[in-house]
Amino acid sequence: FAVVLIPAVIIHELGHFLAAKAVGITVLEFGIGFPPRVAKLFTWGETEFTLNLLPLGGFVRPLGEDFVRPLSEEETEQAREDLISSRQDIHKNDTNDIEDGAFVTEREELAARGIHNTKSVNEASPMGRILFMSAGALANFLSAFAIFVFAGSLGVPEIVGARLGVTQISLNAVFSEAGMQGGDIIEQINGEYFTSDTDFIARLSELTEQQVVITVFRSELDESITLEPITLSTEDIEQLTAPRAGVMVVGVSANTPADGNLFAGDLIVGVNGEFLDELGDPISILQDETLSFAGQDLVLNVIQDNEIVDVVLSPQANPPPGVGRVGISIREGFAGGDNDFVYIEPLPLFETVSKNVGESIDYGIDRIAEIFQLIAEFPSRLVQGTTEPGENRLVSIVGVSQLGSRFLQDSIEENEPVVFIEYIALISIALGFTNLLPIPALDGGRILFVLIEILRGKPISPEREGIIHFVGLIFLLSIGVIFIFNDILNPVTNLLP
Repeated sequence: FAVVLIPAVIIHELGHFLAAKAVGITVLEFGIGFPPRVAKLFTWGETEFTLNLLPLGGFVRPLGEDFVRPLSEEETEQAREDLISSRQDIHKNDTNDIEDGAFVTEREELAARGIHNTKSVNEASPMGRILFMSAGALANFLSAFAIFVFAGSLGVPEIVGARLGVTQISLNAVFSEAGMQGGDIIEQINGEYFTSDTDFIARLSELTEQQVVITVFRSELDESITLEPITLSTEDIEQLTAPRAGVMVVGVSANTPADGNLFAGDLIVGVNGEFLDELGDPISILQDETLSFAGQDLVLNVIQDNEIVDVVLSPQANPPPGVGRVGISIREGFAGGDNDFVYIEPLPLFETVSKNVGESIDYGIDRIAEIFQLIAEFPSRLVQGTTEPGENRLVSIVGVSQLGSRFLQDSIEENEPVVFIEYIALISIALGFTNLLPIPALDGGRILFVLIEILRGKPISPEREGIIHFVGLIFLLSIGVIFIFNDILNPVTNLLP
């Protein structure tokens, strides 16, 4: 929370502050944290920089607004007089300046402090106000870009090949004499990477009757090892070609139909005696069948210990959210060599590659463009129902902290600082977009009022606008509390693989 969210909010407010300076809006206070105030740190021009008790980011308080609403002309003028009065008090109490004659007049004293003319928010032009209100999000986007560029210079993971996870292998399998075991992950052939399972078999075909050395990652050793050299015959290669496709079980949820019947590494190749790959896409067919047989016995034909066995279970008619009717997490899998060699759909193999300055800038641009595109496409995918499980989960500041803790832990364990650094950039972008939503009390809601003013030729009264922003604030705080409780009771990290 402290490392990710607070700096993102402060950068957001710094964007507002600098934009206010650019368009001439007087900023009364730049607060770190939210009131009550703990201390005044220093004064720069007309702006007091303060430290506040609640560590929830920061705020900018311009002349003409308070924390919730725009001020009326009378309230703005009173704030203006209070500002001048405070400077007069400082002038009166500063005996050294009086004795030295440093400030002859109030105007000179204010000019020395950078206050030449005060301007409230509503006194700025509409475009100036839009710039001021949107500058926080812009600052978040620019900081995210800078973070991505920095991440690129440190080194980012790039796909260099594929990894073929072996879940079952019998003594009759072609690789067993090399010492391959179930659970091994094939990474290289003769010191070279391959890009897919098809490429894996094609490379082996090129090495028929030649010595082949395979490198695997063995999780129990937590390292990559080189297996014993083997020579593959034409018959060996033929057994690997045209493997049977199925649905690989990669996880089983407790207290579900699959619990005790299916296990991680099992390959479901058929339902009710019919092979899945002969009916169509194995995963789609299995999902359709579990729906059709909800509440009824369904026979799954499963490769366990390199043998096809029948597993009878009854898919749930109303499964809990995120569990599924059978209670398994799945990927596509394959079986070759008369079921002697069972493996999972290849996963990408990454290596950390550092980039030069130009490449890092390109990387930052690409990452920003990629994330903006995903955000732009999200509403359409949400309507079409094509979002991933948990993707449409709204999270609170507690959820942001939970995810940040997980990414920080992974970053440390994997010695990959970029994992956590890029999460910081993502949160900064999310904060920027959230504040641009046209919801009262947010920057986007305030911009909406300026656009309405431009269209109707005159502003909405500050009293009416203030009421709307106040209602919006109550709404945001209310749903924020609900999301906080949800994240406490159902941690968002439970949705992570």
